Amino acid sequence: MKFKYKKVFLTGANGWLGKQMLKTLLLGDEDVIDNFDNNNCNVTSLVYSKDTKIDFLKQFNVNHKIIKGDVRKKEDCDNFFNDSSDGILIHLAGIIHPNRVKDFFEINYYGTKNLIQSGLSKGIKKIIVMSSNSPLGCNKSNKIPFNENSPYNPYMNYGKSKMLMERYLKNKINLGFDITIIRSPWFYGDYMPERQYSFYNMIKNGKVPIIGNGKNLRSKANIKNIAQGILLISDKKISKGKIYWIADEQPYSYNEIINTIRKILIEELKIKTKKTSIKIPNFFGDIFWLIDYAFQKLGYYNQKIHVASELNKNIFCSIDLAKKELGYNPKINLYKGLKKTLNNQVKNLLE
Repeated sequence: MKFKYKKVFLTGANGWLGKQMLKTLLLGDEDVIDNFDNNNCNVTSLVYSKDTKIDFLKQFNVNHKIIKGDVRKKEDCDNFFNDSSDGILIHLAGIIHPNRVKDFFEINYYGTKNLIQSGLSKGIKKIIVMSSNSPLGCNKSNKIPFNENSPYNPYMNYGKSKMLMERYLKNKINLGFDITIIRSPWFYGDYMPERQYSFYNMIKNGKVPIIGNGKNLRSKANIKNIAQGILLISDKKISKGKIYWIADEQPYSYNEIINTIRKILIEELKIKTKKTSIKIPNFFGDIFWLIDYAFQKLGYYNQKIHVASELNKNIFCSIDLAKKELGYNPKINLYKGLKKTLNNQVKNLLE
């Protein structure tokens, strides 16, 4: 595949998906897509102005420029899009676990509006925006997956902020602009942030919570699979104005996720791992939901409570449209992806 664009504008470049996207664009990655020709493109990365840990980004010193800024500031967005005519914007920046509820809306919604307005005024040709499963909420059962036509039913304020973002983008799409929205569920893969380590440590130490029977289905998305979806969207004219679910081939039960991680730790990495878990009655999921709702109603956000409220929920999608229209063919499954990731970052599991 030969990349169509000479100028790429990438937000969220220092996040784990952003790092994978940057590496793929500049160096290629056979686990993402075969025979990738980047067309000697130039990438301009937008990094949050207060983010000082950008050593990973600095190693890419050819055809790469780093801009510090904040999507909440219109002048920073305008500065980001210098010489952007006929370029592509890949907007991955967003906030998932803030301290304050209002940050969801300031960054995910208003920040995106600032960015899109600046980009379009500076001649950006194609825009790809990362959304989430959260605007759709939870599946009613483990029988029917979300698809691109599923109705909005946002889960808490993060979901609301992404729903507002999507609706804004749809209005721009209706005006004829070439914008594509990606919805990806639970990420995993290389460069994972430190907050992810606690989950793997709980499994290693035999203290991972299972609320209910653990048979609820969760779609997961390896960041290399998401990167493939983004590249295919950039290449296909049919993607204009569309929404695509981008995830692994099949959803996994919560039990399967835990058992897969445990198997890799024991058999592949030879790490002493307990085979126990903490079984919690299903109704505790509703209790955590109520606590999460109350906290957010007061303007506060607690990551652990929020994550606990989702543990017994079905949140899974169909990738059929992406496969049909884009030729999307995810190369990484849970075992392969986690084996590589945990092997690369195993030292962080040894507490």
